[in-house]
Amino acid sequence: MLYMKSRGDHKLKVEIKKLENINMLNDAMFKAVFRSVEARKMVATFLSRITGIEESILEKAEYQGGELVKNNIKEKGKVSDIIVKIQDDNKIILEMNQFVSNYIFEKNMSYAFTMFAETIPLRAKRYPYVYLINLDNFNKFKTKEGILHFKIRDEYGHIETEHYQSIHLILENIIDEKYNGDKEIKKTVEFLKKNNLEEMKKEYGSDEKYMAAVRRVEDLSTDPNFIGYYDEKEAIQQDLDDMWETGYDEGEKKGLEQGIKTEKIEIAKKLIEMDGIEKASLITGLSIEELQKIKEDK
Repeated sequence: MLYMKSRGDHKLKVEIKKLENINMLNDAMFKAVFRSVEARKMVATFLSRITGIEESILEKAEYQGGELVKNNIKEKGKVSDIIVKIQDDNKIILEMNQFVSNYIFEKNMSYAFTMFAETIPLRAKRYPYVYLINLDNFNKFKTKEGILHFKIRDEYGHIETEHYQSIHLILENIIDEKYNGDKEIKKTVEFLKKNNLEEMKKEYGSDEKYMAAVRRVEDLSTDPNFIGYYDEKEAIQQDLDDMWETGYDEGEKKGLEQGIKTEKIEIAKKLIEMDGIEKASLITGLSIEELQKIKEDK
């Protein structure tokens, strides 16, 4: 792409790099678009259809990313793709899973438990809700469903808490012509699967909610700073996922499981002080005996 830049009596041809093939599932692109003000109405509608939260509330929410609190100074950084902070400390965590990886869901769940622990204030009159929404560009569950809802259950199958939900959107199933679920969810997923800006303009030209997001994509596609970041993410993403596939050993899996258990304990400590051991057991799934020991060790 060329444009003319004047310098005195001279005109210089300056070449601007432009993204020709756009991967909306690229970590950088997904976060830059879905966090943006331009795409807010599109994203609010999408999340509302998934969670049941009112669109007006989601439009006013705070969309951000960033590092979550670590359990100790030696722990690796935990960064979630998008965190949507809603009123009353309720939160939505959005994770774009472009490639399948060993224990990727456990990793995301560990992040969600960290967020859940952070959002329980002492002496709270109510508990916040945390929704973990995984956008899966693969079908690891071998399901024909488009959307899967999971709740934390104990070894007997009883639901441990209603305040945490893990939701998986199986992208390939949602865009399938046989999908008979929510049309607005399907439309947003189809938007994410587009890879050509001109096709986007043609497809969504009459829908201002989506065209605002398309304009954001167009701006990013010619932003040299963003393009460098985008290219870097494209180059290393597959390498990172290959590393997860080949280098994520059993010890690391146990570490994740221990991390989730640690988050439950942190939640339990707050709940014991607020509502007692029985309520803490109901919310976290930890046994009365475990919680009694936690209380004694405080």
